[in-house]
Amino acid sequence: MVPPPPAASPHPGPPRAQRIVLRNYRMPPRKKAAPRLSPVTLTLLITAPAVIGAALLRTRSGSRSR
Repeated sequence: MVPPPPAASPHPGPPRAQRIVLRNYRMPPRKKAAPRLSPVTLTLLITAPAVIGAALLRTRSGSRSR
């Protein structure tokens, strides 16, 4: 006589997880930004010539002879 096939176990084991390979993250190359002037530098570049010009062109009423 042939023995009956074994019955399936009532609690099968957990399914095997596939192994995931983690690669090192590499940031994409960043585009170089165009050099910009800071607000302070821009303000100085605009106002400094005006201040110097006003100081040089101002009338010197106190230094003239009477």
